[in-house]
Amino acid sequence: MKNLYHIAEDVSRASGGVRTVVKDIQTEFPDSKILTTLKNQDDLDIQEFSKKGPWLYSSSLNKHLNSLNNTSVFHLHGVWMHAQYTAAKIASKKNIPFVLSPHGMLEPWLWKDGTLKKKLYFNMVSRSAFAKARYIHAITPEEQKNLQKLFPKTEVVCIPNAIEIEEMLERKEPPRPYFLFLGRIHPKKGLELLIDVFASLKTLDFDLKIAGPENAYASQLKEKVKQLQDSRIEFLGAVRGLEKKQLFRNAHVFIAPSYSEVVGMVNLEAAMMGTPVITTHQTGLLNEWSHNGGRLINPNFEELQSVLQEVSKWDLKKRDLNGEHLRNFIIQEYSWKVNKPKWEALYTSMR
Repeated sequence: MKNLYHIAEDVSRASGGVRTVVKDIQTEFPDSKILTTLKNQDDLDIQEFSKKGPWLYSSSLNKHLNSLNNTSVFHLHGVWMHAQYTAAKIASKKNIPFVLSPHGMLEPWLWKDGTLKKKLYFNMVSRSAFAKARYIHAITPEEQKNLQKLFPKTEVVCIPNAIEIEEMLERKEPPRPYFLFLGRIHPKKGLELLIDVFASLKTLDFDLKIAGPENAYASQLKEKVKQLQDSRIEFLGAVRGLEKKQLFRNAHVFIAPSYSEVVGMVNLEAAMMGTPVITTHQTGLLNEWSHNGGRLINPNFEELQSVLQEVSKWDLKKRDLNGEHLRNFIIQEYSWKVNKPKWEALYTSMR
């Protein structure tokens, strides 16, 4: 296989699922390298380049990419910044094959945020560069359809996000049962909806724990909860490592009522810990999710309220049985054991 380079503007912990996916692929393909303009200080295996401005322009990354030749393969992660654009342009100029993974960033729902600016950038700057990719990578069949419309002359392949098979931690029964959200605090995650629905169910003897890095939107949600005066809702801030896994394991269910997502690694991580997961059809998960211990809903008040009432009635035995079924399902459909051969075949075809 040729030298494989993963190129993204941000693989810091704040980047969320993109970091998880990129790091996981590098783990599966240890000879590959990650090039970025933003990482964490302890990411010693990642090469970081200086950047400036809102586009994160990097002359040093540009120079480094120009030093590579067609014994390389580029895997571009994301679509909106200089890192991906310059990598696509250089790849085309030097006959370096590349694959582009938008990571859901071109999904229709997300175009509502800064629509005009994004449309102008995509149509006038980046579309022609990305259209020269050997492959465009989609994470779900629905994303595949959307991307094929945007890039009708480029082959769009579908490979889902994947997760390593891990042993479950021992479950520690919490003082009070809780529903859990963990992830990036962002409007597309449906957190305001979750808070409204949970607060409406005043008789539920459950807590709602929300874990994720602090930001301006998190402050808005905290103010909302303060006004609701619901002491059952708790913000935990950023949670990582073993503490995160234990939080997943101890939860009654994990809830991610996202308006737009491409699988969402936290859904897989929670299920791997044997915890049932409520998420939405808009995440692109297989419909069989709902028949294997999890629940797929539409992100609206009525459906979320109904499913919370349903799962709150599960006793521990039913909760554990659903969690076991869902864990087995993701091992069969979303594990690296199943999906690594798909990436091997794709990268090999780009020789």
